[in-house]
Amino acid sequence: MRRVPGAFLLPAMAAAAAILAGCSSGSGSSSTDAEQAMYAAVSKPVMTAVSTPPAGHKMVGTAADGLRIAVPDGWVTVHGAAFRQALHDLGLTRAAAKQLQAVVPGRGGPDSVDVAAHGPGGVAALTSLYCAAAGFPAGTSPATGLTTLSEQEFTAANAGNTQLGQTTVDGRTALLSYDQASIGGRSLTVLQYAIAAPAGRACYTTLVTEQGSSYEPVFSQLRPGIQVLSTPSSS
Repeated sequence: MRRVPGAFLLPAMAAAAAILAGCSSGSGSSSTDAEQAMYAAVSKPVMTAVSTPPAGHKMVGTAADGLRIAVPDGWVTVHGAAFRQALHDLGLTRAAAKQLQAVVPGRGGPDSVDVAAHGPGGVAALTSLYCAAAGFPAGTSPATGLTTLSEQEFTAANAGNTQLGQTTVDGRTALLSYDQASIGGRSLTVLQYAIAAPAGRACYTTLVTEQGSSYEPVFSQLRPGIQVLSTPSSS
């Protein structure tokens, strides 16, 4: 598969074709197959999120968080000691502050929702939901602003391969980021939807894992269950 230094923007409808073109023919690797499936899935428009979770899934997040998402029943919300254990299991306790902010934007704070998927050796993947003021300059389009934010984040993470594709989440402009980064001596895959949200916010759904080929298709399946919510007027 082609590895792109820095950030490379893939238009949503061409993303799957570009990934295919960049892969060695006949490679048959599970990671390549997973990436192809992920980009093919996110090239399809999703105008509104599902109102109820599909079978085998549950909703996490509230209006106060700015996002809700349908995740598999086996995934668990973590905070406090459980969140710190998840970071340990993924090797993120050795991440620099800027690296941690890039791959777990909420960093376990009160304004984020963090959900762990467990595997045989502990937490296999950590998904973070987080919204913050976007800070786009006046006149900046959502796609341009999100691209700039994503490039800044994954430069901070020192990602060796970053690919970006414009898509939609809950009918809103969004950017899918696929990144590979070496953090704390671990080779991590970071998958993120950065979403242009109401009230000048950018919201993030970010998954970090060492098991990219296992979680890339799972991550793409989360998109229809992501709801972008308006925050209370007092927030």
